Amino acid sequence: MYFNYPLTGAPFLNNPDLTRLDRWLKRQYPQLTQGLIEKWLRLGKIRVNTEKATAGLRVSETDSITVPEDLIARLNPEIPKKTITYSAEDLDFLASLIVWEDDEICVLNKPSGLATQGGTKILRHLDGLLQAYGAGKPFRLVHRLDRDTSGIMLVAKTLKMSIHLGDAFKSRTVQKTYWAIVHGLLDEKQGIIEAPISKDTGANLEKMVVDFEEGKSAKTTYKVIKSLGKKASWIEFKPETGRTHQLRVHSSYIGHPIMGDSKYGETRQEEAPLCLHARKISFPDMNGKRLTFIAQPPQYMDTILKEFAINWEDYA
Repeated sequence: MYFNYPLTGAPFLNNPDLTRLDRWLKRQYPQLTQGLIEKWLRLGKIRVNTEKATAGLRVSETDSITVPEDLIARLNPEIPKKTITYSAEDLDFLASLIVWEDDEICVLNKPSGLATQGGTKILRHLDGLLQAYGAGKPFRLVHRLDRDTSGIMLVAKTLKMSIHLGDAFKSRTVQKTYWAIVHGLLDEKQGIIEAPISKDTGANLEKMVVDFEEGKSAKTTYKVIKSLGKKASWIEFKPETGRTHQLRVHSSYIGHPIMGDSKYGETRQEEAPLCLHARKISFPDMNGKRLTFIAQPPQYMDTILKEFAINWEDYA
């Protein structure tokens, strides 16, 4: 069984914040030692995409990591695994997020503040809500959004669709459009940001940085939708790569951090939601027909735009 998933054979989607396999495993299972990780990898107990792997393997958000539940349970058998029971109100909340649902996919508008998956001290998350909502049916995450990012998300309801969407993300045939409100006015109304990204090796290991020596290539196109007075801009971003925190890092890199982003802002912003919203996603279905879904922006972004007499629906 894949740990943390109720259905045998369901893929365990990794956290892309940690690209090395051993680091991801330690984050997800703090009780694992490096020696035990390497032993289980050597024996093939832990696998990536059903194949044997090494501790230093670089994994991406579309990889599936097999972690047998019985091995984890034996490490601390006296400590029960923390669980959460989702209420009828929780399921109503999940249902309210659904933009589209059929037999193969479920499309949601995730709110800011809701984690995509569980982790240390995170018990309530979208994945858990989906499993409860599905009542035993295999809802499978095929990508993720940062906890503080709102917007459109795809969920596969069959293994076949999960594989298809995973391949689509890998081949970059999935097209994503984001809306953001950033600090300052941009000199260029449209352009391309090409700046490679890697994990910060300093004190803040949860942060990504622009790194032209060892970073992975990262490319973002942008367009100014509207200037908001003299201190902010409403931007459309289209990431051509999918690096962790890419839009947040690139916005900060060009000197225009996203409003509400205390991690990548030039100075710490007031406690306010991150003004980054996954507005649109487009992808080919299994017959080659391109499907497009959009998500209404959150109320706090709508409020900011209305302060400048802007109705976002005029730009939909």
